[in-house]
Amino acid sequence: MATLANPQARAHKERARSPPLMMLKHVLPTLSTRSTRPKSASILSGQTPLLDPSFDLDRRGLANPQLRRSRYTWRTFIRGWHAGTITCAVTVCIVLLVNLILTIWASVKYGIDGDLGTVHEGSCHKTKNMSLWLHFAINVLGTALLSASNYCMQCLSSPTRKEVDRAHNRNIWLDIGVPSIRNLRHITRKRLLLWILLAISSIPLHLFYNSAVFSTLSAREYDVFIVSPNLAAGQFFNASGVPPVWIDSWTNQSTLNESVSDHWIQQYSPFSQSALIMYGSDLVNDVKDKSKWQKLENAECIKKYGQEFVSSRGDLLAVSPALNDSYPIKWFDRETPNADSTPAYSWVCDRYPQAQFGQQFEQCHLDMVLQDAANWTIRSDDMEPDYYPLYRGHPRGSRSDPVDYCLSQPVKEHCRLQFSLALLVMVIICNATKALCMILMIYQNDSEPLVTLGDAVASFLDGPDPTTRDNCTATKHRFMNRTWGKQLRSWETEKLRWFNGASRKRWLVCNVLCIVALIIAGVLLDKGISNFQLTDKSLKGIWNLGYGTITSQSLLAKGVILSGKGGLFATVLLANLPQLFLSFLYLTYNGLFTCMLLGQEWASYAHHRKPLRVTWPRGEQRSTYRLQLPYTYGIPLIVFSGVLHWLVSQSIFLARVTALDPSGVEDKDYSISTCGYSNIAIITVIIVGFIAVVFGIANGFRKYPAGMPLVGSNSAAISAACHAPKDDVDASVLPVMWGAVEMEGKIGHCCFTSYEVTPPVVGELYAGYEATQKRLDG
Repeated sequence: MATLANPQARAHKERARSPPLMMLKHVLPTLSTRSTRPKSASILSGQTPLLDPSFDLDRRGLANPQLRRSRYTWRTFIRGWHAGTITCAVTVCIVLLVNLILTIWASVKYGIDGDLGTVHEGSCHKTKNMSLWLHFAINVLGTALLSASNYCMQCLSSPTRKEVDRAHNRNIWLDIGVPSIRNLRHITRKRLLLWILLAISSIPLHLFYNSAVFSTLSAREYDVFIVSPNLAAGQFFNASGVPPVWIDSWTNQSTLNESVSDHWIQQYSPFSQSALIMYGSDLVNDVKDKSKWQKLENAECIKKYGQEFVSSRGDLLAVSPALNDSYPIKWFDRETPNADSTPAYSWVCDRYPQAQFGQQFEQCHLDMVLQDAANWTIRSDDMEPDYYPLYRGHPRGSRSDPVDYCLSQPVKEHCRLQFSLALLVMVIICNATKALCMILMIYQNDSEPLVTLGDAVASFLDGPDPTTRDNCTATKHRFMNRTWGKQLRSWETEKLRWFNGASRKRWLVCNVLCIVALIIAGVLLDKGISNFQLTDKSLKGIWNLGYGTITSQSLLAKGVILSGKGGLFATVLLANLPQLFLSFLYLTYNGLFTCMLLGQEWASYAHHRKPLRVTWPRGEQRSTYRLQLPYTYGIPLIVFSGVLHWLVSQSIFLARVTALDPSGVEDKDYSISTCGYSNIAIITVIIVGFIAVVFGIANGFRKYPAGMPLVGSNSAAISAACHAPKDDVDASVLPVMWGAVEMEGKIGHCCFTSYEVTPPVVGELYAGYEATQKRLDG
């Protein structure tokens, strides 16, 4: 049996054996506050041990069982992991109320039209800013839900002492103090069901929350005319000078009895000449009203109309000196937002570029046009009936008309900030599911899970585990296989770093996933910057496009036509898949730091005597509301997660474009739903993600204090270090330290104890009491 190093230390420890004064005042007012206990007795000398062999190891132990009376009082009910769960439940309920109240208020105030409600309609700049800050708020609420779920899921997956004992009897170790999947096979079905519900309810939240509120860009359909300077000045319109005008339509080649099938040709059919004459006459009257038109120089005109989606501009008059009073107007064309590869503004460059038969139209590079804006020309067509049908790419009667300036018709923007009632209802259901699960957890008093490292150490000190006896210096690798046994080990000082705190698998999974995510983001950024519609590829130009802004220069997948709820729903899923992946990355990153910091807390007991940090404090134990991560790491990680979720929501997002005809009425045939992206947001995500990876790896190089075997989260290795001297019955409620206790014989023993300890000696053998006894008897 262990004896104390000197009489003074022994006397000090014997006085510390008395139940703490404050605890006695509140729990046992009838007991004496100056109880004493016998001096340490030596088992080896044949004296009777202070702790009877029939002692109930599941009492979590003070030797006096009356101290357990305060276990389920209201004061203890709101401590430890219960207090943390209550905080999480309150947080989730507040978020639920916010979601519910705002959904009802918005639905009543703004109304619902086909599942969609419109909060704001008007300026695109104002809509953009409102969307930006609303998504910031959504990600704050989403981060609160994610953090609360993570806390509760870790508590649910934490094993009880009985579950640990059952696993150890089968030579299976469990995780202590870290988020764990392996523990799920060993916990009760009730806790497993709650864990599954919390996990499943997180998936729709990540997929739908950010897209429940979205901005819709309005895209004007507009008519383009090339007019004479006199007509632009509002002078008399000479109808006799209007030539025949032809509009184009696509026709299957096989209907024209051509020899080659499966191709399409472009044929021309006459458009009502009288309609153009009437429109020209109206233009004369409109142009006289200067308030309806704005003069634009060539460069500005190209920039304003060189976009897939024109929101603040209507009809356009390109004034050309090549036209005169006898030929005052030509080329009536209506531009609409395209869902194909040909940009709607291709007329700015070359309406009918020469191309080989069967090939796509050439790309329209606005930067090339802007370089020579002063000499800007527009290719128009002087078509006659005998020119059609023609194969695409064949020469046609056309010429390039120079442009002096433009007259543009400013129109009111109709960008919208909208919400989807169906998506909000799904978010509320998932939110309510989480709240219900956490409330059930609060009233679950049938178990005391070993949530923190201190919980496990206290439990094993109160009731030593016989399956791990005589392995006092074992590391976590000792119990990785299913063959356990006693180990006599020569002590060696190891230089360990934080890398060793987590398993190699955990490091690989976390960092490989992070690097893959950064590579994917880099590929998307390359595609985005190389988009031929992006006119300004400088950092300033990319910054000016903004975060989460829908523009024709940043569409991920044109061609997804709106088809009711189905088209919107499919786009929402595509846009929010990165959110789901990011949440998984956060959990792995959080788990990595949890493992590293668990090792730091464990190693500190070899150098400092201190009370255990537990969720159900007794005696001098320290109470804790957090799990394993200190607030100095936990809070920054939560903030980091929220910021990254917001940045990702601005990097790829739902892009809904509503086409409006020249009169301002929605044209559903040309309205599209697709995914947009923001290059500057992707750049920011890459920078923040790179910093996160470097920060995690850099922390891995930090050194653990030497002098203690590294056990990680391995329950068996933790248990092996908790075989205290048998007369140290109240060690768990007093300040403890890990080290070598004084033994008779050549084989030493190391453990957590409230007695005096010394550092293990390099080269000395250490095992346990039974090994020492057998060696002495032999």
